[in-house]
Amino acid sequence: MRMRRSLHSGMSLVDVVVGSALVLIVFMGLFGILRASIKITGLSKLKATATEVASSQIEYIRSLSYASVGTVGGIPAGLIPQIATTTNDGVPYVTRTYIEYVDDPKDGFAGTDTNHITTDYKHIKVTTSYTIEGIARNVTLVSNVVPKGLESTADGGTLQATVVNATGAPVSGASVRIQNASTSPTIDLSTFSDVLGVVYLPGAPTSTQYRIEVSKDGYSSAQTYLRDATNQNPTPGYLTIVGGSTTSGTFAIDLLTTLVVRTFSPIVAALWSDTFTDASKLQSSSGVAVTGGTLSLSGSVGSYPASGSALSTLVAPTYLARWTSASTSASLPAGTNVLVQVYDGAGALLPDAVLAGNSTGFSDAIDLSGVSTTTYPILALHAALATNNASTTPVVLDWYLGYDEGPLPLPNISFTLTGGKTVGSTGAGASIYKTTVSTSTGATASSTLSLEWDSYALSVPGHTIILAEPEAPYELLPGAALDAVLILTP
Repeated sequence: MRMRRSLHSGMSLVDVVVGSALVLIVFMGLFGILRASIKITGLSKLKATATEVASSQIEYIRSLSYASVGTVGGIPAGLIPQIATTTNDGVPYVTRTYIEYVDDPKDGFAGTDTNHITTDYKHIKVTTSYTIEGIARNVTLVSNVVPKGLESTADGGTLQATVVNATGAPVSGASVRIQNASTSPTIDLSTFSDVLGVVYLPGAPTSTQYRIEVSKDGYSSAQTYLRDATNQNPTPGYLTIVGGSTTSGTFAIDLLTTLVVRTFSPIVAALWSDTFTDASKLQSSSGVAVTGGTLSLSGSVGSYPASGSALSTLVAPTYLARWTSASTSASLPAGTNVLVQVYDGAGALLPDAVLAGNSTGFSDAIDLSGVSTTTYPILALHAALATNNASTTPVVLDWYLGYDEGPLPLPNISFTLTGGKTVGSTGAGASIYKTTVSTSTGATASSTLSLEWDSYALSVPGHTIILAEPEAPYELLPGAALDAVLILTP
């Protein structure tokens, strides 16, 4: 007698697959958690290293004497580099040190300071930056350094730069670079405008040669200008710092404007024609032949068919302005006839409502001026040849389809844009303009420019502007875009 197999004698294939899948799911989950944990640990380590670098810089600065706390080229001046790079475990850490005097409002601010000293103490800002997986990160630490005893004068004045936009509203986060090659040590300092658009620097050494440059990504720029042999009346000129006083400068920047200039030649008359030197300009035909520069019924004398037809290739102008006319030249012996009709791009006959008489056909010139170029951007000519005598055939010598084409792109046109803002004048009083752009529309007949808001005059040497849309001067507003079209003749 056979024994019954136990229900628990082993695992089936399904059991093995399901069990493996469950193990794999659990393993992948644990692997994801492990990977995330490793990544978080790595990020924490990088941040900790950046914090340590910044802390070390702060502690080093605080270990210096009060008089030595300053940056190379900065206000106040010192021996601390503004930018330094250190590498730890192959990762570069860039440390930017910014030190400035602070005018504490507790004893009065600027001109209201009770002891007339605006350099009460020094403020230190250290930012250490690093990049991980293409993302820039940073750690910023700040501290103050105060003099031992009472504050002392820095024997200078205060420089205040205010950054505004086109409407006079403050622009924060603008880069302000202050340079002065005439001081000892020289000054080359970059900082950023605050929420009020202001950079306030007490303790600036007295000098008449402060060069200021203001910029921001996506914005126009502004600066002071040197008095030289050409620009004898700069506006604004270099700033002057006088001891114990505040010198202010206001700089206007705003979003750049996009101007696209496109150049075209005028609309001109154009003509499609076929003189039947071959059949290359026929897309179909029946009962006709192209021989000796003519189109006629096929066959020979005594065997000509009663009728035949031919349809021209499609006429599709790229820059179609309007259809004008169609015409045919033919030799018609007695008892023969040629009628011409106009078809659209899909091979359909234009209805009589669009072209009166088209269903019957035309034996003379056809006026196409009423045919819409929007509805019918492509046309073709159809000829129906007929004879009542097998010994004679009509002969088509040529046919034409006329249209106006344009404006056509006109490449490589040089032009100059001159803004209305000035940065000074010559000794003779001639204005020196801030923006003058000389460029070309290039091979594409188009030029795209990023310009600051202003009113721009236009000149196109060697050409006459017969139509401009809009007309110059171009009034460009901050952050706007303008597309200018010029139709020119030499």
